[in-house]
Amino acid sequence: MLSADDVIAAVLRARSARTVDSKPALRAASLSRAFKLWRDRACPMRRETLVQIARRTGFSMGLLDASLDALLAPFSPDALESMAELVPSQPALGQPETVGFIMAGNVAGAGLHEIVTALISGAAVVIKSASSEPVFFQAFATTIAQSDPALGARVAVLVWDRSRADLTRALLESCDSIAAYGDDSTIAALGGTRKLIGFPSRVSGAVVALNQFDTQALQRIADKVALDVSLFEQLGCLSPHHVFLLDSNATRARHFAAQIGGALDRLAGTMPAPAQLNLEDAAAIRGIREIARWRRIGGEPVELWEGRRLDWTLVFDPDAKFAMSPGFRTVCVSLVRDPEDLRDRLVPASGRLEAFAVGADEPMRSSLRGVLRSLGVSHICPPGTMQSPPLDWRHGGGEFLELMGVYQ
Repeated sequence: MLSADDVIAAVLRARSARTVDSKPALRAASLSRAFKLWRDRACPMRRETLVQIARRTGFSMGLLDASLDALLAPFSPDALESMAELVPSQPALGQPETVGFIMAGNVAGAGLHEIVTALISGAAVVIKSASSEPVFFQAFATTIAQSDPALGARVAVLVWDRSRADLTRALLESCDSIAAYGDDSTIAALGGTRKLIGFPSRVSGAVVALNQFDTQALQRIADKVALDVSLFEQLGCLSPHHVFLLDSNATRARHFAAQIGGALDRLAGTMPAPAQLNLEDAAAIRGIREIARWRRIGGEPVELWEGRRLDWTLVFDPDAKFAMSPGFRTVCVSLVRDPEDLRDRLVPASGRLEAFAVGADEPMRSSLRGVLRSLGVSHICPPGTMQSPPLDWRHGGGEFLELMGVYQ
């Protein structure tokens, strides 16, 4: 059984491996070789990892492959090289030598941006994988070690569940800094130590200016929005929960909502939804469906599109404010008049917004970007790319990038 001494020893081993000096560009090149292997869907390590994740989660291999492709997309050789140019060639004063990562279990690979930044910056990393998802980071760390044994020695991956407070305390006390992912209560339970950078629960959305696109373009956008919703079963901080349509034509908006529903249904064929959900998730989705049905019976302008079983759910509710989704491809679509109306609709998610997909021409995109930035949105992108933020993404406001010397 893992002990606190084992955790401390792992931190010390990773830290001591930093004595083998290398330049940021060389570390980036080693990581690039590892990512090249993993981008190949036939890579044996990738295949076995996804098979294990599929067994644990019930997610389909089609969904996992598409989600992992999106996760890995930003880590191109050019992007990794550019990150190496951003970090200091020598660690800055106060920059941590060892960073502990406490990972969430909802999305395999979440936190990879910060791990890569830490490694390129010269830190050693000790990763505490979630007991519900203990597979991905161990497998990827193995690939790094095969690509570059010296760099791989700077990575340690351990697994324990949240009941082992003694092990978590040992990690907190022995690392210079900690990056923690999870729901708000998980982050709060770690305490207010200055060395902690928390990435708590966040949500995302999308907005499309319908009257700026022709019929064919709108169908392509609907397909991309549906993909953003479907990847990772809508469980990550970059998954859209609510889509807002900038238009005054309710009929056109309803048609576009139906197009998203059709795209979700097609994706359920190539990326099947889980065959079974836990009782809490299933009840939440059924509740959303039944409320929409009763509201429509009562004469409200609400419509419902739904997949077989609980594959996907779309509610068209023109006047709704931002609605949190239980995940598993459950999304609300609403109308807004202008960027300021969008701001008002986002009030329920104030302080919790991470990303927004924007489909609009440049003048409108600029106006929407101003609203979204003022609400703390860190990743603004075209539809279809929400799950692939750039390496210099200011996740959680950019505090981690600043800690690692990326922004001086």
